[in-house]
Amino acid sequence: FTEVVDQTQTAVAGLRRVLGVLDTPTGPTAPTKPIPLPKIPLSIDVSDVSFSYSSRIDNHDDDLPVLRHISFTIPAQQHVALVGSSGSGKTTLAKLIARFADPTLGAISLGGVNLKRIDNDELRRRLVVVPQEPFLFADTIAYNLRFAAPQATDVELHAAVRSLELDDWVASLSEGLHTQVGQRGAALAAGERQMVALLRASLVNPDVLILDEATSSVDALTEVRIARALRKLSAGRTTISIAHRLSTAARADRVVLLANGQILEDGSHEALMAHGGEYKRMYDAWLTATRA
Repeated sequence: FTEVVDQTQTAVAGLRRVLGVLDTPTGPTAPTKPIPLPKIPLSIDVSDVSFSYSSRIDNHDDDLPVLRHISFTIPAQQHVALVGSSGSGKTTLAKLIARFADPTLGAISLGGVNLKRIDNDELRRRLVVVPQEPFLFADTIAYNLRFAAPQATDVELHAAVRSLELDDWVASLSEGLHTQVGQRGAALAAGERQMVALLRASLVNPDVLILDEATSSVDALTEVRIARALRKLSAGRTTISIAHRLSTAARADRVVLLANGQILEDGSHEALMAHGGEYKRMYDAWLTATRA
């Protein structure tokens, strides 16, 4: 009998843990009384932000925060490149700005409105994230573009292609926009998948763009096409690039270098190169590697 009681208590405890997991929110809580964003180009303000995946900020070595007291402002329509080694916190910072999670400490505002007070649907219309590996359905490029704009006509799709100067790429495809991309886009190269994602973003026409560059190497022509498309897409938009290729950082208005979850350097590419600090060391090493 005692063994049965013990097993029952263990089962009940296990059930409680399972129910606790099921009750855990899948994402940030939607505001009960959202504040509409202003109908103007949007700035981004990051104020004393810290973030820990365990939701606990302290000084224990086993719980070091991913981000520590980050503060900076991105004026409306500025293009900022986030750079840093793997684990520096640049991707986490971008995810917080997109409100895929909330800061453990501090606050992030978009257009002067705290992200926590913005309606989720409005946020997704005004801010678009282009991931490293966009999800593509096993259908045509046109079908995948309409995932972002279901009502878009062929004329509008081709207008988006022209606006990003990707005509030559589309023309090089066997069936143009009706080319099949394969399962998860496997028929396209990594750089081509990112071009599809940039076209998707242009169809949404957001105020804020967050681009997580593909880490996969791309050929020279594809890199030129991506850079050209990004330059067109970011014009007039507040843009954050998580720059894995430092050529992207060099083209941005401003570079923010993160290290160990903190801002180490912040300035234009030219100013940071003249400063001769860590960014210059990283850029010189990257340039040497690309020329090898």
